[in-house]
Amino acid sequence: MMHQNPIASHVDTEEIPLTVDPLRQKSSKARVAAFVASVGEGNKFSKLEMLHAVPGVAQADRRMRDLREIGWTIDNYKNNPSLKPDEYLVRTIGVRVDLGEKPSVAVGRKVISGPKRRRIFDRDGNTCQVCFTAGGSEFADAPGKLARLTIGHIIPVARGGTDDDENLRTECQRCNEESRDATLNPPDKYEVLNRVRNVGGRADKLELFQWMQRGSRPLTDKEKVFTDWARLPISQRIELMAILSEEVELD
Repeated sequence: MMHQNPIASHVDTEEIPLTVDPLRQKSSKARVAAFVASVGEGNKFSKLEMLHAVPGVAQADRRMRDLREIGWTIDNYKNNPSLKPDEYLVRTIGVRVDLGEKPSVAVGRKVISGPKRRRIFDRDGNTCQVCFTAGGSEFADAPGKLARLTIGHIIPVARGGTDDDENLRTECQRCNEESRDATLNPPDKYEVLNRVRNVGGRADKLELFQWMQRGSRPLTDKEKVFTDWARLPISQRIELMAILSEEVELD
């Protein structure tokens, strides 16, 4: 007769506890939310600090931008001139997804239906309404890179924007990423009209009208250089700024 080993039996039936980091079990968005919340409203943090705090999260800055759609307000240098290019300012902490809170229907991102997407694309001539690059065409400042079209909100959902056609526009992938960083609502049409009337003489107004008619405007050499400079890594941008600063002082 074979006798069962009591120790072996105990090992087979007893559950062995595993040590698991609870933070790593959370989604990447929740991990980024936990870090930003730890910084606190009114405080700044750098991209490097965020990357160190949430290791292993691919595109942590994209996950941070996703938080804006659920009530978080995070400034960057594009909308807050007091910040450095790699700095962020926490203004409002929104839905605490890191604590298990669920976004309400009003705050969460809504899915735009296929028919509505096609209707908006057709209305906008299958062209980005921010940079006016046609879908499938090369970017003027990035030969070889093609524009992919998506639907963007003029007033973001997180700030009360709706999915009505008037609040939707065609955007390319680049402009869509940049517009999600915006914290200001679009200007009032009468405000723009007043600025149009004060833009200069008849020749200036005619040139502006032609830009509107074409849906684009020619860039000056300075604007083209600035666009290319803005696409460089932050370390290279700072290096070029230092070089230009010395040359300007020499002149």
